[in-house]
Amino acid sequence: MSENGTELAQVPPSVDATSSFSNNNGSDDARILQLSEIIVTEMRAAAVALPPAPLQIYRVPEAQLAADKGAYQPTFMPLGPYHRGDSDSATEEMRRNHERKPWNMAWAMEMAGGGRSVVEYMKAIASMESEARSCYDRDVTMGWDEFCRMLLLDGFQLITLLGFLGSNGEEAPPEPEETGGGPTPQTGVVTSFEHDLMMLENQIPFFVVRKLYALLHADAAGSGPIPIVKLAWGTISNIMGDLRAASNPPPAESFQHLVHLCHIYLKPSNLQEPLGPCGDYGGRFRRATECHEAGVRFRRLHNERVPLLDVSFLNGVLRMAHHKVDEKTNYILRNVLVYEQKYIREATSRDTGYVTAYVVFMSQLLGSPEDVALLSRRGVIEHHLGSDAEVCALFRGLAEGLVFDPSSEHYLNAVGVKLGAYCRSRLNRWGAWVLRHRLANPWLAVAWLFGATAVLGTIIQTVIALLQYAQR
Repeated sequence: MSENGTELAQVPPSVDATSSFSNNNGSDDARILQLSEIIVTEMRAAAVALPPAPLQIYRVPEAQLAADKGAYQPTFMPLGPYHRGDSDSATEEMRRNHERKPWNMAWAMEMAGGGRSVVEYMKAIASMESEARSCYDRDVTMGWDEFCRMLLLDGFQLITLLGFLGSNGEEAPPEPEETGGGPTPQTGVVTSFEHDLMMLENQIPFFVVRKLYALLHADAAGSGPIPIVKLAWGTISNIMGDLRAASNPPPAESFQHLVHLCHIYLKPSNLQEPLGPCGDYGGRFRRATECHEAGVRFRRLHNERVPLLDVSFLNGVLRMAHHKVDEKTNYILRNVLVYEQKYIREATSRDTGYVTAYVVFMSQLLGSPEDVALLSRRGVIEHHLGSDAEVCALFRGLAEGLVFDPSSEHYLNAVGVKLGAYCRSRLNRWGAWVLRHRLANPWLAVAWLFGATAVLGTIIQTVIALLQYAQR
């Protein structure tokens, strides 16, 4: 048999074990040595240099991609090596925007004063090429020249987009002339830009963007431009719409790309509070209608600084942040979840696995259209989908295949324990039944009041009569 061009000796027929070992010991050692050398050669041929740190921008697993391909791949503005604008799979809009990237870089340099040459930017990119390449999966086979060109043009493209989407009206960069066909997002395509910026496979390492932005505005006079981290934070804030963050923008060195920044933006405000009583609450959260039947009341948190993932339960009241469910909800949460679920320590840690815990919570709380309708009436959920059933299907699809341990110390564990204990209480369930079926109608409540008063009066009258009889 031939293996990698090396002919292996055939194994001789089986004979007596003792005589075979003594007679063929030398030939066995030779075959072992020969086979070991073949395996070493194969190992060297297949060896791939491992990244110095965990990957930051990686491919979406096939299982998630098959569930909703459109939620993970760009369709308008390609960034990074995974979805090139000049590839066969690129859309016409992606090809058009890809071809305009050199023009965008020229425009950005001109608006900044044009003090730096392309050579200076390329030297900066070349110094970061190896580190930037290690941020991607190992199937990136672009050559050095092509990879550096991609980082430079896409880095400038991302700077331009952050400038227009994240300035929030403060010192917004000047728009190019309308006749020049500049990169200013038009009203009809802003959502396309926002969609593509939230794709995990469509990211540029943020340290590349920081370096290019610093060089671009190194000679700025006065107070200088808006810091790039503020533009990135403003972009995430605009994409999130009415949702607020619990904290201020983090240092630029503390996040890897825009999806990571979105993950930070979603962090609950009560994550650092004492965990409280934890335990096993039965493996799943209760449905909203089941909680309602046990007397749980649902209230919307009105504090504008409360982020989406804030949930609390106290004195029979489950308080949640207002959640607007629309077309953004699916792709934003899907990409953040893929980022969070890549490494088991992030997926199961209380400090980093909070989006997973929230999605599992919502998928079980909204188990049926009736649950969605209940929370909609309470002002907790506002959705713009076709029906309540679509909201259930959305969260069910988000939660499918997630790594999640209900008994772990995730940030909603204490809520699950207290909510489960409240719903199991017979007193709470009986009181809720009485309120719902006997006192919900005001006239019926009045009748119950008069009836109870009459019974109480009869009892008092009987007691008085008995006392008077006993005194005789």
